[in-house]
Amino acid sequence: MVDVLATLLIGSAIIFFGFLAEFLFRKFHVPDVLLLIIFGFILGPYALKYIIPSSLQNIAPVFTAFALLFLLFDGAFNIDILSFFKGLGKGMLITIYNFFVSSLSAAVIALLFGFDLLHSLLLGFILGGISSAFVIPVIRNLKIKKETYSMLTLESAVTDVLCVVFAITMIQIITLKNFVFTQVISKIVALFVIAGFFGIVAGIIWIVVISKIFKKNKSYMLTIAYLLLLFTVTEYLNGNGAIATLFFGLVLKNSRKLTSMIDGDTAISVTTPTEKLFYSQISFFLKTFFFVYIGVLLDFSNAKALIIGLLIAVAVMLLRNTSSFIVKEFDPYDKKIINSMFARGLAAAVLAQLAIQNNLQNAELIAKVTFAVIMFTIIFSSVRIYLVNKSNFNAKQAA
Repeated sequence: MVDVLATLLIGSAIIFFGFLAEFLFRKFHVPDVLLLIIFGFILGPYALKYIIPSSLQNIAPVFTAFALLFLLFDGAFNIDILSFFKGLGKGMLITIYNFFVSSLSAAVIALLFGFDLLHSLLLGFILGGISSAFVIPVIRNLKIKKETYSMLTLESAVTDVLCVVFAITMIQIITLKNFVFTQVISKIVALFVIAGFFGIVAGIIWIVVISKIFKKNKSYMLTIAYLLLLFTVTEYLNGNGAIATLFFGLVLKNSRKLTSMIDGDTAISVTTPTEKLFYSQISFFLKTFFFVYIGVLLDFSNAKALIIGLLIAVAVMLLRNTSSFIVKEFDPYDKKIINSMFARGLAAAVLAQLAIQNNLQNAELIAKVTFAVIMFTIIFSSVRIYLVNKSNFNAKQAA
C-alpha cells in the first residue's frame, strides 16, 4: 500500500510541477520542457532515487507510443489545411535537407571517435530527425505564423519516419550485409502513401459517423478509441501510424472547410472548443510525464558518450542555421524559431534500443550517445528558444 501511495504522490507532484513549468514558460519564457527534464533527473537514480528506470520498462514502450501518436493528432488541431498545403513544399525540402545534414554530421563525429563507417551511419540516421514530442508542445505556445507551425509539425512527423526507415535499413545492412537502394525508397513511399490514405479516409468516415450517428451524444473518448484503432491498423499494414494520426487530426480540424467544398449549405464541424480543450489537457499530461521520463533516463556514467553526444548536439545546432536559405522570405522571428527547433527525442531513443536488441557491436555505447544527444539538444534548443523569445519581446517593448 505504501508503494501505491508513493506512486500517486509522485504522480501528483509531477502534474503540479507541469502546470508550474507551463506557467513559467508563458509568463517568463522559461523553457517548460527543460524544467520538466531537470525535475525528472531530480526524481531519478542520480538524485533522490524515487524513480528507477528499470521499474518503468514494461509501461514505457506503450506510453511513449501513445504520447507520439496523440501529440501529433492534437497538434493537427492547430493547423489550417490551406496553410498546411501552402507550406508542404518548403516543409518537405527543409525536412530532407536537415535530416541528411544532421545525419552526416553525426556520422562524421562518430568516425572521429573510432566507430566504423556502418555503425557511424547508423548513429547518424538514429539522430537525424527532430522530436515531435518536443516541437509540437513548444510551438503551440509560440506566436508564429500558421505556415511555420504547419511546416515544423510536418518536419517533426516526417523525420521520425526517415529515422526509422534509414536506421532499420542500416541495421539490416550490418547484420545481413545486404542493401538495395530501391527497396529503401519504396519503403518510405509506402509508409507515407498508406499512412496518408488511411488517415484521410479514417477522418472522412469519422465525420460521417459523428454527423449521422453521434450528433447529439458524442463521446470524446470514442474518438480516442478510434484514433488508437487507426494507429494499430496502419502500423499492421506497414504504414506509419503517427503520420496517419496527423492526417486524421488535420481532417477533423478542417471538417467545416472540407464539407463546405462538397456542399456549401451543409458545412459540418465535428469538433467543438470543449473537445479541443479536452485533447489539449491530455497532451499536457502526456508531455509532462514524457519529459520527466527523459530526465529520469539521463545517464552520466560514461564520459566518452557524453563528449560524443555534446559534440553532435553542438554540430546539429550550428548546422540547423544553414537551412535558412529555404525560408529566407519568412519573418525574422519565425526563421529564428525554425533554426531553434533541433531537439531529438522519442524516435531516437526507440531506435537506440533496437540496436541493443539486435546485439550490434557498440550498441550500448550507441544508446548512451543517443541519450546524451537527446539531453543536450533539448537543453540547447530550449535555451535558444528562450533567448529568441526574450529578444523578440525586448524588441517589441523598445518599439
